[in-house]
Amino acid sequence: MTDTTVGSGSERLLTFGPFRLSPGRKILLDGDAPLRLGSRALDILIVLAERAGQVVAKDDLVANVWPDTYVDDANLRVNIAALRKALGEGRDGARYIANVPGRGYCFVAPVTRSDGVPEPVTLAPPPAPGGAGGDVAGHNLPVRLTRVVGREALVRTLSEQLPARRFITLVGPGGIGKTTVALALAEAAAAGYADGARFVDFAPVTDAALGDATLAASVLAGALGVSVDRIADLGAILQDKNLLLILDNCEHVVGTAAVLAETVLRGAPGVHILATSREPLRAEGEWVQRLASLETPPVTASIDAAQALGYSAVALFVERAAACVDTFTFTDADVPLVSEICRGLDGIPLAIELAAARLDLFGLRGLATRLNDRFALLVRGRRTALPRHQTLRAMLDWSYELLPMAERTVLHRLAVFAGGFTMESAATVAGDTLLSQTDILVALSNLVAKSLLIADVSGNYVHYKLLEMTRAYALEKLMESGELPRLLRRHAECHRDLLVRAEQEWDHRPTAEWLEVYGRQIDNLRAALIWAFGPEGDAGLGLSLTAAAVPLWMQLSLMNECREAVRRALDIVPPSAAAELVPGPDAERMLRLLAALGLSLIYTKGPGPEIRAVLGQALTLARHLDNIDYQLRALWGLYVEIFNEGRYSQALEISEQFRAVAVRSADPVDLMAADRIRGFALHLIGDHAAGRRHIEDGLRRYVRPNHRGHLVRYQYDQRVAACVPLSVILWIQGFPDQAAAMVAMAVEEAQAMDHALTLGYALSTAACQVSLLVGDLAAADRYVGLLQDQATRHGLGPWAVMGRYFKHRLQTLRGERAAGLTGMRAAMADLEAINFALRYIGYLGEWAEALGQAGQVSEGLQVIDQALSRSETRGIRWAMPELLRVKGELLMREDGSSAVRMGAAQAAEAHFHDAMAWARQQEALSWELRAALSLARLWRSQGRSADAHALVHGVRGRFTEGFLTADLVAARDLMVTLVQDMACPLASGLLDGAVGPARPWPAREGRDGEVIPFPGVAC
Repeated sequence: MTDTTVGSGSERLLTFGPFRLSPGRKILLDGDAPLRLGSRALDILIVLAERAGQVVAKDDLVANVWPDTYVDDANLRVNIAALRKALGEGRDGARYIANVPGRGYCFVAPVTRSDGVPEPVTLAPPPAPGGAGGDVAGHNLPVRLTRVVGREALVRTLSEQLPARRFITLVGPGGIGKTTVALALAEAAAAGYADGARFVDFAPVTDAALGDATLAASVLAGALGVSVDRIADLGAILQDKNLLLILDNCEHVVGTAAVLAETVLRGAPGVHILATSREPLRAEGEWVQRLASLETPPVTASIDAAQALGYSAVALFVERAAACVDTFTFTDADVPLVSEICRGLDGIPLAIELAAARLDLFGLRGLATRLNDRFALLVRGRRTALPRHQTLRAMLDWSYELLPMAERTVLHRLAVFAGGFTMESAATVAGDTLLSQTDILVALSNLVAKSLLIADVSGNYVHYKLLEMTRAYALEKLMESGELPRLLRRHAECHRDLLVRAEQEWDHRPTAEWLEVYGRQIDNLRAALIWAFGPEGDAGLGLSLTAAAVPLWMQLSLMNECREAVRRALDIVPPSAAAELVPGPDAERMLRLLAALGLSLIYTKGPGPEIRAVLGQALTLARHLDNIDYQLRALWGLYVEIFNEGRYSQALEISEQFRAVAVRSADPVDLMAADRIRGFALHLIGDHAAGRRHIEDGLRRYVRPNHRGHLVRYQYDQRVAACVPLSVILWIQGFPDQAAAMVAMAVEEAQAMDHALTLGYALSTAACQVSLLVGDLAAADRYVGLLQDQATRHGLGPWAVMGRYFKHRLQTLRGERAAGLTGMRAAMADLEAINFALRYIGYLGEWAEALGQAGQVSEGLQVIDQALSRSETRGIRWAMPELLRVKGELLMREDGSSAVRMGAAQAAEAHFHDAMAWARQQEALSWELRAALSLARLWRSQGRSADAHALVHGVRGRFTEGFLTADLVAARDLMVTLVQDMACPLASGLLDGAVGPARPWPAREGRDGEVIPFPGVAC
């Protein structure tokens, strides 16, 4: 339960007017009710109130409220205006914040400070229904024939606020449900008014003279059942009434409605007003409540029908669809289409109701496919509805026709923006000689007020957006104006320039701030590229825009999108032309496109000749231009491509070329990357000690850069990337606790920087593997889930396959062998198909062991022989000890006569000895322990418990940590069993006369309490 008590402990309170402010708890009370303010506005109030009477400079305000962040003056002004509005500045002469031109702002209201332990003040409960006037009078509220959906909480909140605020205006775009909410609120609150509620609808009156105050007074008087000539007379008639007035559809009479409301409120203290309008009335005493769209499921949500109904837009559609088509039943299969329809209609209730009414004609799929033609689709409203609510176009016509010409022009020009935009972009695209920047800013403000434009002030920068329905309507108007071609070009040029600036700021602007400004432009970028490469576009501009967009795609990890966009650009200027380019902008652009294509192919398609060809061209051009940055990018990409194919000796050669270029770079991250990639390759050919030394050398010289250019160049944060191979090496060398801690840290850092490629790399190449190696299946489960989510969300093909592989490996470890082996087999085939060889022999070893444990020994032997052959012929020896051990275990499981089993036992023993010898040579203590455990179990079955105990004790005794990890727990348990055997020889394997196949291994518990066998190879 939320604590709503203010002053319940020792704290400082600032009191002014009817308000009490607790700076420590960041709570502002209006009387006993909490006043909702945005976090920035509240911070501004605290700074000003604490320095009441002093002028606080704008720079000082910004430094306190937005530390270490650049904020323009417009953002500060927006928040100051919101704060003044919330405090009711100007109401009854109240004045709180003064603007001191050229200096800043000053809090001018008297402030009382109190310290100590004030008496607790508890927020007031909602008012009880009923009033003090005896029987409640009647009302003229229209009867609602349908249920209110998705607004229940808002109605409850407003019913609590209305008695204290007296005058609330519900504001929102057409069709958002303002009248529905007003009627529901009136029904809920009417019992609290002795004289009931009266509904006044201004919509039917369309006479041009409606602005005349006399006519407005007559409309209200008619609803009250009285006759008056002037608005002033209403105050006298209502002065002793306790009444709720609902003034509906005020947008076309805002001035007159404002005068009417102020007159009534002054002359009749017992009257409260609830108004609806597409823009605020801007009357004294008015509280504005903007209505948001109904909730829709996110695009990425994977939910069933029951969960989908928790989203109010879906619930409304389903209810109205069932009313229209009595056979309609909402099933899990319908969720994606209904969600798409609701999102496409912006969660606007009227649009959703109109769409549901067409279900009988088009069906769900037909509705979804016709969303691009909303105005032809949504034409059948209720016959009894207002004319403007019977079609979507009529609803928007009503709003558009109320706009002055300048605002109409700005509105339809803004339709070229496919996503959010800033004030600066709006001025660039929509302005001309007749519309100055000031004119644009005024129009933006008015369009927001009139609910035709949405302003998002939740962050450090104000972003604007048109609802999709409004945008489609405005786009029609733009086409009719003949300005569309010119505006589309200006839009593309604007975003090209914006993305060029984005790259310039990438190195020094904080990531979150950079993404807030530029990450939102992805939809505008897509729209601009479609135009540029279209029949009416400009391919040259499209090339420049594509090249400028590469850093944005890389930062957002949109590798598939980057690949296809760059391919489209290179179709116009083929890479074969690169050799003919002279140094200059065209050559630099070609270089950028070639590098981007090569790197995006690596992460979406896996290794292949196309990557080598493209990156080879990029390297040649970069050397021709003596561009160190792109030489490093091209060499990095070639290294990754060859590395992923499992050709580690060649990868070592490329790492030397990379280092030779890196020493010429001024960026220390480049030398660190050179050490890292060389160390990784050495580790995979079996030289773990040298690999560790190189990686740790790089980490020691690592200084976190004050820029993030390395994320574009190398796609990964280099510190996190260094932890990937190092964590596996640490486990192999006998430091399992350090390995597990390192992968946990790497994942945490990758998540904190919100960079999908870095996180996916850490998960796929370290976290999932190390958690399996230490036997922590709970951690492995978490990491695999994260990996699959990242791979699916960002279209990272090879990692998606690895995610499936790890998922099915976990199934085999948990006893679901049939499903697990089937999935592992399919994943291995997919990795083979895309030639993704990184750690592939390790996966073969795991698969072989799982086959043997499932009784499929013959196939397991074929798989392990394939792994050993690859390891030998390609020089991939990082897991050689483990592969030899698994081969021995499979031999022990072979069926046959006593002689066959005897021979298999001898062959298995030889493999176990070879595995231990390889492990000692590689200084691979964990591999050595596994081989020792397998050999000890064989010896135990042969009655050699003392030898087995000495062997395991000797290897286990060299560990200094990790005693609760899977292998060390297994070693401890086996040693206990062997001691018991030596005390009672009949308990050993001699009792069975076993000299061939080993007994089943004793199960042991992992960290998460699951009983698991050896996890086998996972790296």
